[in-house]
Amino acid sequence: MFRVIVFIALISAVFGLRSSVNNVRSVTSLNAKSKALPFLEAPSKLDGSMIGDNGFDPLGFSDLIPLTYARSAELKHGRVAMLAAFGFIFQQYVHILTPEADPIKAVSALGLGPNLQILSFIGTIELATWKKTYGTGEPGNYNFDPMGQSKGKSKAQMDDLKLKEIKNGRLAMIAIMGMIIQQHIFGTPTL
Repeated sequence: MFRVIVFIALISAVFGLRSSVNNVRSVTSLNAKSKALPFLEAPSKLDGSMIGDNGFDPLGFSDLIPLTYARSAELKHGRVAMLAAFGFIFQQYVHILTPEADPIKAVSALGLGPNLQILSFIGTIELATWKKTYGTGEPGNYNFDPMGQSKGKSKAQMDDLKLKEIKNGRLAMIAIMGMIIQQHIFGTPTL
């Protein structure tokens, strides 16, 4: 019962925030409808110029934060989610550092030292990419292509690969949340 009350409270908070954002945006977007959500007004900054932009911004974040930062964050979270989804399934069947099959329990079974090493590595990567994330330039492009996958590709081919990366990242973000919830509720392996 408590979960239902919390869920209803969160939904009402989202819709409460949404109505105030709609009032501001209706003046700037001239009541154009969103391509992703036709029952809402189109966000003024999401004009389709970025790859994978379908005008999906029901909470109005595009009016609050720069689009290049939002895209960079979306790409980074998508890449991490793709790795997490793979690692979540991998840990259930292959046990390298700990005998624990439950990926959530494996974090605590690993111990403090290895977890601090992982967090230090993540922090180092974040600091190394700070200027690219918060600066100017193409969002998510860290000039990291050790296998030369982008060499010799046309702009259309690269745009297609970027769209696939964004879509797969979005799917992975949803998938890892579903895996974590399934593991928490049922305690059964993902596959």
